[in-house]
Amino acid sequence: MSDVIEFSKTTIESIDYYVYCLIDSRNKQIFYIGKGCGNRVFAHEQEVAEKEKNKRIADIKSSGANVQKFIIRHGLTEIEAFHLEAALIDIFSSKAWNDRNLLNIMGGYHSLDNGMKSISEIEAFYCVDDITEEDIFHNCLIVNINKTYKTAKDVYEATRKSWKLSDNKIKDIELVISEYHKVFRAVYKPIKWHSEIDEKGKKRWLFEGIDVSSQYSQYVNKKNSFKIDGTRNPVRYIWGKRG
Repeated sequence: MSDVIEFSKTTIESIDYYVYCLIDSRNKQIFYIGKGCGNRVFAHEQEVAEKEKNKRIADIKSSGANVQKFIIRHGLTEIEAFHLEAALIDIFSSKAWNDRNLLNIMGGYHSLDNGMKSISEIEAFYCVDDITEEDIFHNCLIVNINKTYKTAKDVYEATRKSWKLSDNKIKDIELVISEYHKVFRAVYKPIKWHSEIDEKGKKRWLFEGIDVSSQYSQYVNKKNSFKIDGTRNPVRYIWGKRG
């Protein structure tokens, strides 16, 4: 049975959604965790891509070794599979310890909302204070990521692109703040701005930057008390009150 290259119809009809892992047989190292149904667990070895996961698979095969596959849990609903996959990705890719070897690009399902956090991070996440415009002392671009976070691989990617911005104001932006469900969750310092043209021929801006949330903790986990409900524009400029 070790030579199974796809599941039988009977197996597929029986296992429902499942969560699986891929293991490098050379060192018994888990390098990828995923979820799916049907023959999803076998699909990675057929992909042609430049992702680190695919490079690892190619390296394993070229060495004469094989990719071991384990089904961690099966008989799950789709939402159960989402949550279990997210929990395992959090554990294996956490910055809380060393030797993180997971090659997943995407974070787990709803990892910002209910992903793994320290005790202090959990408290800070839910016990938030209000912030007003008068509390902001830097020239900031506030970016609401409620929609973009659903498809982006992390908060940074959801925040950095692609926005309709004023060409004249970009040079004055010191910080970009990610707002998620009315709460400021991360702060980035833009290093370089790029423009691109969308499918409608409109110019949009994106930035390359660094996470400076720890340096500007006064803006993190704060509820936006000046947000106007019903506002459709996902971006807003706030020029700091430096006094």
